[in-house]
Amino acid sequence: MGEFADDYTLAELMCVVAAREFPREGVAMLGMGLPVLAGTMAKLSYAPEVALCTEVGAFDWRPKPGLTRAPIGIHDFNLNDGSVMVTDMVDALGTLLMGGNVDCGVLGAAQIDRYGNLNTLVMGDYRAPERRLGGTGGNTEIACLAKRVLTIMPQERRRFVERVDFNTSPGYIDGPGARMRAGLAAQGPNVVVSTFGVFRFDTPDGGETGSCEMVLEGVFPNMDPEIVKIETGWELAVADSVREVEPPTAEELALLRRLDPHHFYLVPGRY
Repeated sequence: MGEFADDYTLAELMCVVAAREFPREGVAMLGMGLPVLAGTMAKLSYAPEVALCTEVGAFDWRPKPGLTRAPIGIHDFNLNDGSVMVTDMVDALGTLLMGGNVDCGVLGAAQIDRYGNLNTLVMGDYRAPERRLGGTGGNTEIACLAKRVLTIMPQERRRFVERVDFNTSPGYIDGPGARMRAGLAAQGPNVVVSTFGVFRFDTPDGGETGSCEMVLEGVFPNMDPEIVKIETGWELAVADSVREVEPPTAEELALLRRLDPHHFYLVPGRY
């Protein structure tokens, strides 16, 4: 581990920490946005053996060590260079996901709630929405069928809500047993990384028991758990012992910035 950097932003630390959370092996399916940046960083550093895939059909992408930028989305042509197979959404959502072959889904969204449900479709009432969002893409299938989910979300009270306005991507739905009642398999351990810290879920068996609620497990440097609670739209559970997350090293920060040279990902309003 090199020397820690001191000139990072909270969004940069969020991406670095998310990259650290990637599985070291197996198959990870990347959703749109920050998951692509964090996944590229993970593949080039902590998790060289993980197979990165996208819902549009890039299978086991192997970026070259000197890669100068992360893909701009899940459809970027540079995913074709180095993928073991380039196919389509039928294979990605069918063969991989429905076949039970995705170990970790990596997602972002506009809203998340206490049970880890995500919303990528509408803000407000579905029949008369205040705002329409980008849509579900493969988020629904990934959330339903991946064996665990890593979510990357900026911490804002308007995003961390008591209940998502529309559940496009089920987490633990409404508590213990809900996934099983909905015909979904148990899932976990699931993790959320925000611009304030790291959250895990109170369920030892993937959703059958425990509260299934998000629990604050670690905070970023100089961040108080009370601030995190203020920026959360429900009574957030906090672990008995909250750790302080290590800041990025100079090497981690240099790699992240190399992968986003045009600030496609790490600008306010985009992440």
